[in-house]
Amino acid sequence: MLEEEKKRLSPTMTMFLPISMMFLIVLFMSCFSLGRAIDCGGNKVGNTIIVDQGGKGAFKTVQAAIDSVKNPNDQWVLIKINPGVYKEKVFIHPRKPCIILKGFGNNSTIITYNDAANDIGTSNSATFHSSPPNVILSGITFKNTHGYDGPAVAASLYGDKTAIFECSFTGYQDTLLSSKRRQYFKNCYVEGETDFIFGEGQSYFENCNINAVQAKSKPIGFVTAQRRDSPNKPNGYVFKGGRIDGNGQVNLGRPWGPYSRVIFWETYFSSVVTPQGWDQWNLTTIQAQNTIFAEVNCTGPGASTEKRVGWEKKANSLNLNEYSLSSFVNKDGWLDNLPSI
Repeated sequence: MLEEEKKRLSPTMTMFLPISMMFLIVLFMSCFSLGRAIDCGGNKVGNTIIVDQGGKGAFKTVQAAIDSVKNPNDQWVLIKINPGVYKEKVFIHPRKPCIILKGFGNNSTIITYNDAANDIGTSNSATFHSSPPNVILSGITFKNTHGYDGPAVAASLYGDKTAIFECSFTGYQDTLLSSKRRQYFKNCYVEGETDFIFGEGQSYFENCNINAVQAKSKPIGFVTAQRRDSPNKPNGYVFKGGRIDGNGQVNLGRPWGPYSRVIFWETYFSSVVTPQGWDQWNLTTIQAQNTIFAEVNCTGPGASTEKRVGWEKKANSLNLNEYSLSSFVNKDGWLDNLPSI
């Protein structure tokens, strides 16, 4: 490998570069070419931990199992969480990537708590908080039972390359904080009413069901509050497939920032979606022109765009290739290299 990399350097460079400098360049090029493979040591699980409330596993709580993972961690660790209702706050430390939390289905494995943002802040109210990259969640419900009185987060997700499969997130206001970097949700369920999918994430939701739980006597709610403060940032939310159902009425989103970006693509909208579709929140109508809020081939009684806000982007104005799964969150192929669980 070293000889092959040396040949890529010009003869002039190899004549005058010190040996130590040549070694560093070769090392850098080698690591760059192997970048995907060295994440968590590849796609093999190195250790499995069982969590069981009845004592049939190594630990009785999810947090105790996470705490047992070495710091820093560089190999995939699978934490299997047996059926049960786990009443605890769960936190994955930034120096503990490469963790898989696998439940036995979102009706069987439930992690729940009832903190609110009043005294500790919105993000810290989360029942589940994940900071590192390379985290996988599967078959779990994350729930915040605080209720209707202000923000109360079910899950705060901050790490790059976070993959979530068949999980549920239930709350009311600010249910799911999809904040920072790339996240992929597949076959998930999100429940809430006010800004219940929010944050700066670069997130792709595939075949996810969204349930608005606002009482009909309450004001109109909002599915998303995506934050994007520059047109050059790659973040935003793409919803491909799936559906929006529920009670009362909700807008598809409102901009938490001057360049917010949310695309619904081939999603089914029930009648809970308002005719106007979107709200400009704190932006003027002129400022709202800089957002990218769009619907592409959506269906259902709430999908008529006849009365949508005038600043919604038309589907034919978008380069849809930019919003495909491979382009939006998977350019480096990280989703193709996840371990089989």
